[in-house]
Amino acid sequence: MRKIFLGFILITVVFYAQSYGQLVTNAYYNMGRSGTVTFAAAPEILKDMSGNGNDLKSSGAPLFFADAPADKKLNGEGAVLFKGNAAYAIKKKIGEASGKFILETWVKAITLNNNDGHQGTNFGVAAFGNLSKGYVIAQQGSNWVAVVDGKASYVMAPVTPEVWIHLALVNENGNGNLYVNGKRKGKFRLSKQIADNFSLANAGNNANFNGLIYAARLSTYASKFDAKKYLLLNVEELHKEQKQATEKQKSLIASLAALPQVTMVNALHAEVVKEDWLVTPVKQQVKLLLQKAGNGETAKLMLTNGLVSRTFYIGGNIACISYKNLSNEAEYIRAVKPEARVMLDSVWHNIGGLIGQPEKSYFLEQWCTALVAEPNAFYFSGMEIRDPEPRYPWQVKYNAVNTEWPPKGLYIIMHYQPPAAMSGVTIDVHYEMYEGMPVIRKWLTVKNNKGREIVVNKMECEVLAVSQDQESRLHVESDYAFAAVNNTPEASGSTLYPSDDKNNTARFGYGTTHWVVDPDYNTWATHNPAEDLFLKNPHFNLLLSTLHFGPSAHVANDSLFHSFSTFELLHDNDDQERQTLANRRLYRKLAPQVSESLLTGGITSQDPVKLKQFIDQMSELGFERLDVMAWPGISHDNLAPAYLSLWKEVADYAKTKGIITGGYELQVASRGRGAAYDCIAPATGKPGSFFGQSVCIASKWQDIYYPKMWKFFDTTGLMSLNVDGPYHGDACAAVDHSHHRNYYDSQWEQWKFQTSVIHELQRRNMYTPMPDWYFLNGQAATGMGYREASANLTPQQQLLLGRQYIYDGTWHKAPTMGWMTLQLVGFYSNDPRIGLEPLSENMDRYEVGLFQHLASGCQFTVRGNRLYDTPETKAMVKKWTGWFKKYRSILTSDIIHIGRPTGRSLDGMFHVNPELDTRGMAIIFNPTDQPIKNFFRLPLYYTGLKTVAKIREQEGIPKIYTLNHNYEAEVPVEVPAGGFTWLVVEEG
Repeated sequence: MRKIFLGFILITVVFYAQSYGQLVTNAYYNMGRSGTVTFAAAPEILKDMSGNGNDLKSSGAPLFFADAPADKKLNGEGAVLFKGNAAYAIKKKIGEASGKFILETWVKAITLNNNDGHQGTNFGVAAFGNLSKGYVIAQQGSNWVAVVDGKASYVMAPVTPEVWIHLALVNENGNGNLYVNGKRKGKFRLSKQIADNFSLANAGNNANFNGLIYAARLSTYASKFDAKKYLLLNVEELHKEQKQATEKQKSLIASLAALPQVTMVNALHAEVVKEDWLVTPVKQQVKLLLQKAGNGETAKLMLTNGLVSRTFYIGGNIACISYKNLSNEAEYIRAVKPEARVMLDSVWHNIGGLIGQPEKSYFLEQWCTALVAEPNAFYFSGMEIRDPEPRYPWQVKYNAVNTEWPPKGLYIIMHYQPPAAMSGVTIDVHYEMYEGMPVIRKWLTVKNNKGREIVVNKMECEVLAVSQDQESRLHVESDYAFAAVNNTPEASGSTLYPSDDKNNTARFGYGTTHWVVDPDYNTWATHNPAEDLFLKNPHFNLLLSTLHFGPSAHVANDSLFHSFSTFELLHDNDDQERQTLANRRLYRKLAPQVSESLLTGGITSQDPVKLKQFIDQMSELGFERLDVMAWPGISHDNLAPAYLSLWKEVADYAKTKGIITGGYELQVASRGRGAAYDCIAPATGKPGSFFGQSVCIASKWQDIYYPKMWKFFDTTGLMSLNVDGPYHGDACAAVDHSHHRNYYDSQWEQWKFQTSVIHELQRRNMYTPMPDWYFLNGQAATGMGYREASANLTPQQQLLLGRQYIYDGTWHKAPTMGWMTLQLVGFYSNDPRIGLEPLSENMDRYEVGLFQHLASGCQFTVRGNRLYDTPETKAMVKKWTGWFKKYRSILTSDIIHIGRPTGRSLDGMFHVNPELDTRGMAIIFNPTDQPIKNFFRLPLYYTGLKTVAKIREQEGIPKIYTLNHNYEAEVPVEVPAGGFTWLVVEEG
């Protein structure tokens, strides 16, 4: 039991420091985390939660007891019962007599006379010093009193047995004031010296208090005293105060009801979509419903699109009380939390939220009226409603799916006003909900009108207390996504480049989605460690969307800070294919450039004659993008007239053939640009970074390189940038770089600039592949799977390995989000076994490789010095590029995973799209040296076909197949050794 208690104490320390950062706490003792345990022995050592090490040692036998002030008891907390000679003390002076101090305690008496007939005896509750030198809060018969130096006694309040009371002594600018339940009740004189003692339940006179103590704290403060801000107040008292704000609340709710986009209802009821959104397009509009209470003092607000609903309660402040997947009525919220949290100038602030929920494992609607606002939280003051806005410029291009941008939906801006301490700072919480998918986007903006600079040290853009059974059905990611922030020590890339420093906050970000233990949730049952292991620690059920460090953003007066965006997708079951298909649909709708598709020819040459010859072959065969590959690639900051003239000539020539041009450059990660601009390692203070030596793009280098790059594009007309090494996350400890201040803001500022570059590329309608995960900021493609060693394998070895890459790489990516390359010549070696030259002598292998990559729908590049060498080779390549373009829409559609290729039997890729005439296409391979004749089972649910399907092999005659109860069809196929075939699925 002691270990559990102390563990709760440690958790509380963290959140205490965040909530009361403006106090300087000398000592703080909270007995409440014992929970509902009664008469168990309290610990011998009572930890000082301030972290100052002023731990108290027990005497007698203090006991845990299942009682606490009203709101704390409802939270499952308890107190310590003192009987007989039980007490805690430390023989040490932990504060000074002079200065602004607060001595406070939560206490409850058992009897009026404390089991003693001497009415004048002081039974010490909390002693700062002792009855000779210092201050004591005590029970004196039927009164609570303050005793100074053992001479003067000041009545604070009458004792009411079995009733909790909050008592405080406060030195306010040299005046001693008494506070009872947060109200000033009188004065007391100040002491000039303090004895070396701090104790609970005894003041050094052998008269021990008999009763309950929940908490005691000694602190100092610098600014003007504010009881609501600085005291450990009672929720019941706060509730009384909030009643005075009724008219203001009514006016707020009336203003919401007057918004034209708000629909007033007598009861909140979402119109539920019956169709499966992954099969049937859903066109139901997003609605904002408002239900006012009969007296107009409170209201409920529901944002819904028929697939998901998010409901808020407005009463003193605003809080999310429900978050539902409407397809299965699953509730995701178990407890009320702030809508967000922001650390400003090193002090944490809650944004919205309500307190007073009695139990944190579930929420009952009838509890709403008992919830109250936290005094120091930013409070809800109004709302705007708009149509969604584009996160970056984009228009349909490069064979992308014709989709709306931005997507249809509703954009809600909730305005929050500050507590007194942050006057001049306002915060908006932004939500977007979209038609046709169970997704919400959420982000924050901070407006600084304080008259001085402020610092946004940290932020939690989402705080959700999630029901344990729905953790696996909530997919959360953000657009603050790049290699380092998504990295973990266990990630596949990390295993290639291991690090002993697994706590490196810059290298291992663990994503922006963090599941942690909820320190306010005290009634969850502990499990056997085996259960926690097998069930993946379900007690980690508080979701925070936050950065691993930073942003540490300095916001000038009259400036606006924008957070990253969090995207939340609600799943309706635990099936891997269904969940990841939903993820892919999210990208298609909210990052539509991922569906762009270009057949690419890659060449490593800067010879204009060779390049034009290559372009001619590309044009004849139907290729669409020229990529000048490594090495040498293209230097995009080289503005030498001859160099610009070369690439303008090449790009103009390609354009006449309907081909866009671009080239490779290792730009940022693992490329140093000089000591004045490179990332500085915090451990050494010298150039160094974990992705090789990288340039810091928040240095002056950004002002030198990027203007040249834009001028290069303007002059040459290149329309693609194959950037290797975008900003992967190297932090920089430099303090003299132009666009960041130090290590702590370096990732944030570099990410911001990298995303601005991608946005500009999209504004220019350029194609944007790069090896990272900036998809939600405009990136078009990344590697399907990356291992440089595979480039040295023979083409035959690469075939099966490539299909495994496709299988593994299309769980979370649409086919067009991953690039692959067919090497006609060696990449790292001129070994003739690696390439396919001469092409005419290796045409069979060329054909299988070509077909496999085209059939996958990936971003496909054929790399070589030529694409054909004989009329026969040309005809073969043209046949398959023509076939790809005929079926491009279905081939670039999502893949349903039939089975990972093993090399032992048939394997396949199955593309589905219920919105096309061609509902599905199965690509089947025989990797063995023997022909295989068998039935191939096709899972047709996500084609939208329910009973029958029309299926043909290649361009043959279609047959009608009846689907089984799992929406499957079994189709007979015969595939020659090392060969392939395909099946086309249409509506029957």
